[in-house]
Amino acid sequence: MGESKKGVSPAGLVQKISTSVHSGFPCLTGEWNRSSFHSDFPNLVRVKAMPATRQCDLCKNSLGSASVCRHCGWPGRYPNVDDANDPAERTELDHRYQAAMTESVARGSDQALKDFEAAAADSKAVLARSSGDLLRLANSDSELYATFYELIEGGMRAAAADEWEFRRRVADAALFPGYFKDIRFAALSLDGIGLSTFGSCSIVLRNDMIAHRASVLEENSVLFAERHRVATKKGKKPRGTVPPGYRGTWPDRGKVSAAKLHKSIDAGTGPAEYSGLLMHLGATSEEHEFVEAHIFGTMTVRTIEQVSVPKRRKSADNVNIKKLAEELRKFGVAVKFR
Repeated sequence: MGESKKGVSPAGLVQKISTSVHSGFPCLTGEWNRSSFHSDFPNLVRVKAMPATRQCDLCKNSLGSASVCRHCGWPGRYPNVDDANDPAERTELDHRYQAAMTESVARGSDQALKDFEAAAADSKAVLARSSGDLLRLANSDSELYATFYELIEGGMRAAAADEWEFRRRVADAALFPGYFKDIRFAALSLDGIGLSTFGSCSIVLRNDMIAHRASVLEENSVLFAERHRVATKKGKKPRGTVPPGYRGTWPDRGKVSAAKLHKSIDAGTGPAEYSGLLMHLGATSEEHEFVEAHIFGTMTVRTIEQVSVPKRRKSADNVNIKKLAEELRKFGVAVKFR
């Protein structure tokens, strides 16, 4: 890995920026250029201060992105849910949703869209992991589901200054300023199956364990950040703020899904097609189409409702499956083979 023009390695600069974002709550906006990532990294990232709008319910001082007030110690709300609940965010989501309904009425597909919305409103947050990762989690309810950043900081994963990791860090810091290390990612699913490129086991999370701390975004957050120029392409002026209307609270996941997918639904669209509309597996992980769920805070085996395991597995996976099913059932987690 080469040095940048200013003598700072790409990985080192990413870590420096990530640290400053986490402690000072700025909003990171970045540019991505494949040919100059290693040699010109400092010129690809811009940091802008983001005003603190969250207030402590007790002392009324600024919370920033903290979940506990640093001034009086009063428990705060979940920052991702607060962001999704922002009045400007909700107003613009309503505008997009009403526009989707108007367009559907003109095409005679409004009832089909309402039916799809109702189904999406009952969707589950699902993530996919290997049987080995899941077995570790199932061994004890003291085991925590670790984030990408926790794995690196805990020495369990090596940082890699590749294209996707860079884009992931920039998008996370821009969309979840000051609290990105506390976000767990999942995808909305109607059939309990997750994005298999991330692991063979699909993990369905319990609504009662996440509804109060979960928000949704209409697509992969990395692609969203780049599409809306929160993370910009080189040579273009960054937008600097996250455009409202594309994320929502957990109860609004049906509305977010309808606003996104209304053009793909016509009068003949039926329930059998809903699952493939809400989540579509592409040839690569970057080509997957889904609604992304963001869960703030820790998760254990008790956060899990159900696990689905494919009947046809790699031989290495077969070693763990029987043990995995036994451990999961101890905690009341249903195990299905598909």
